[in-house]
This record gives sequence, C-alpha cells and structure tokens, in this order.
Amino acid sequence: MQGVEAALAAAAERNPDGPAVIEARANHSVRITWRDLAERTAVLAAATRDAVPPGAVVLIDVANTADAVVRLVGALRSGRTVLPLPAHAPAGEIDRLADLAGRRYGAVYRSSGDLLEKLRSGPGRCTADHLLTGGGTTGRPKLSEGTVGDGLAGGMLMLLGRSGWDTGIRQLIVGPLYHAAPFTILVAGLLDRHTLVVQGAFSAAKTARTVERHAVQWMQLTPSHMRRMLTEPEVTAGRLASLRGVLHTAAPCDRLTKQGFNDLLGPERVFEMYGATERIGMTLASGAEWAARPGTVGKGFLTQIRILGEDGRSLPVGAEGRVFMRHGAGHRGHARTTASVEHTPDGFRSVGDHGRLDADGYLYLADRRTDMMTVGGSNVYPAEIERVILDLPGVQDVAVAGRSDHTLGAVPIAFVVPVTGSTLSAADVTRHCRTALAVPKRPREVRIVAGLPRTEAGKLHRGRLIDLIDPTRPTTTTEVAQP
Repeated sequence: MQGVEAALAAAAERNPDGPAVIEARANHSVRITWRDLAERTAVLAAATRDAVPPGAVVLIDVANTADAVVRLVGALRSGRTVLPLPAHAPAGEIDRLADLAGRRYGAVYRSSGDLLEKLRSGPGRCTADHLLTGGGTTGRPKLSEGTVGDGLAGGMLMLLGRSGWDTGIRQLIVGPLYHAAPFTILVAGLLDRHTLVVQGAFSAAKTARTVERHAVQWMQLTPSHMRRMLTEPEVTAGRLASLRGVLHTAAPCDRLTKQGFNDLLGPERVFEMYGATERIGMTLASGAEWAARPGTVGKGFLTQIRILGEDGRSLPVGAEGRVFMRHGAGHRGHARTTASVEHTPDGFRSVGDHGRLDADGYLYLADRRTDMMTVGGSNVYPAEIERVILDLPGVQDVAVAGRSDHTLGAVPIAFVVPVTGSTLSAADVTRHCRTALAVPKRPREVRIVAGLPRTEAGKLHRGRLIDLIDPTRPTTTTEVAQP
C-alpha cells in the first residue's frame, strides 16, 4: 500500500518521537512513536510477504489495542489482502469466512498473535488490499473488496474535513477495528498523521475519561455508543471539551439520542454520515441541519441521490422508495462485493435501503425493508442465525426476528421448533450459538415453540412473528449481545 508506506515514512521523518498510537489503560498508557511504528510494521510486513503468496487473503485477529494496530498496519504494508476479524472469533465463523474467501480468492491464511497458519491452499487471486465482512439477506456472509486509494478518492477525507477532522489531531478509535467504519477511519487517520488512541473494549465511562486524559479531538461513534454515554454520569460536557467533532454512523439514530448529543456537545460538533460498505455514495448532516430537519441523514456529499419506485421510475419529492446513489463525476469509491448491488443503466446503485427526499435534497431513511437488524452498530441478518441454529440436531424449524432495545438498537430473538420427541432446550440452542456466532448475532432470547406462523406454501409470516415479541416479557436465557 503505497499510501500507507509514504505516510509512515513522512511521519517518521517529520516527527520520529511523536506519538503515533496510544493505548489508554486504567492506570497507564502504552505509547508507540512514529519511528517505532514504521520499524515494527516493516518487520511484520516482510515476514508476511515471505510466508504468504501474492493474491492470498490473510484473516487477521484484531482487538482495540496498540499491539493489534501494529499487526494490522504491518499486514496492510505487506501487499497481501487483509481481512480483519474479531479476536477470539468462534471457530464456526472463521471456517465460514475461510470457505467463502477460499472459493473466491484461492489461498487463505490466518494471523493470530505470533501464529500464521494456512487455512486454504491454492493460487491467490485477490487484487484488493483489504476485505471487509458484512451480512446478506440470504444469511450468508459477504466480502466487500476495497483499496485505501479508492475509498479516500471517493471524497472521504473531504467529508471528514467537514466534521471537525484535521491533519495531525488526536483521534479516538471507539468501535471494533474489524467493522468497516472504524477500520476506514483508522487508515484515514494514519494517512493524515493522526495520533491514534485506542482503549480496548468500549465503556461509556472509560471513553469519557480517555477523551479528557488524552485531549482527544475527534471520534466516530454509533448510536448505540451514544445512548450508553448519555446514561453514564461520568460523561459530562467538561470531560468532552477537547472534542472538535463527533461523527456517528452505522445505524439509524433515534431522535432522543441525537437531541441528547446535540445538547451535550452543541450541534456544531455533532455530525452524521450515511453510506454503505459497498461505498455507493454518502451523505453528511451537521447537528444544526438535523435540528432544522429532524430525522434527516443529510444531503448527498459528492453524491447524487434518486428515489425510485418498484417500477424503476423516479419518484417525486416526499415520496418513499428505494434509495439510489451515484458518486459525482471524477470521484471513485465503489467497492466490489460478492453480494449483488442493484444498478441503473446510468450508474446509480442501491443496497436496498428505502427513504425519501425533501424539496431541498435532504434524505430521510425509512425502516429497512429487508429483515436486517442493527445490533450495537453491527448488521445482523436473521437468515444467518437461522442457518446456524438449523445445524443443531433436534431442530425442526426456526425463525429469528428483531426486538427493539434502547441500548443496542435491536436484539435477535429466536423461535425454535424442536423435532417431535426431542429434549432440545433453549440452553442447548444458546450454547450452540455461542460456538458458531459472533456476539452481536447471538440470540438475546430463545423460545421453544410448538410451531411457526407459516403459509400453506411454507413461507414465514414475519409480521405475525414480530407480533409475538412482547418487549415487557423477561428474557429466558442469559445470552446478551454486546457491541
């Protein structure tokens, strides 16, 4: 990655002893200088190139630690394709990703700590410098290809510059580095000579203390983070005084949370971005724009937006339909993906979201028409959970639906029909999901039921299923999804 190589070389020469990465711990901080980062990642890059053939995919375990940042940057510098995934990811999830990457790209390796192992053999065929994971409406994972150059050429740095971002500031990485937004923000910060501050697993109180202690100037959050911060007594305007901007992404933000952050920081420091892993386009809204137009996610930023009906025709102002976006002339940014993205003949693209435009071109999103739910910033598809549960002996039928949750946005609830005569229990299903699914995808509650609301043709009545979910009913299992 020439961009990363050049940025590291320039920063190491300009400010060799300045902090490149800071890991905020309870009683002390771990600091890595620009010189150290350049030297350590060069060694890791060389070792990866020696062990992994060109075109291969490297699954790399990452956590929000200084060591993980070093390993991730080293992998990116190696010239091999990097696919970040959660540290301690379940074996079943790693196998599914390795199978998917292997079928498409050939050779697959996994880097975990000091261990580098071959998972799939074959000639490497991937030309992207990184892959990011997402879900699909079929329940199968998808891989979106990307290059740092394409992503930032699509106007990302220009957009960030409108949200309090500047060269050389201190940025706090809050979300997990295997998610698209934190990964992209980290790489953009590296290219723009940011001091990258990481703090391990998120907690609202810890985030407030980290911002204050390290004079953090910018951070990206999800609405789930924001909701938890607004209920934490240690989160005060004084502790967040150093912030120049907070950008929230990844999920729809409810009005109470958005208003709460506007009140906490002032609308001039709160910003919202809407986009997709496929990088079909993006919008930006300041807190002041949202206050004037509650519910908007902003206007297209270097992006044209159309609202189309089911017949493919443009809809008038105020009418709800499918959201199609296209980057403006001269701006790249499309990510290639294994999932289908709908195209128009003149280059507009859609990932299936619905919404409407007002007379001034501001976009308002409607509830997603797919079954996807957002759990603490992670996109979770019921079909994927259902496929995993159906692998468990004793399961005859299963359906998963989302229940609203004030903190996480939504949580999955599983309805399981056991085989006649089976002793299958909710605890059995919970244990199975723990070994095969990442935390956000694990059902918050498992209900053993006699049958599911299906049509004569076998199709599930999801509306009736959702009606069965009573938000006042206590959960019957102990599995709680955390972002």
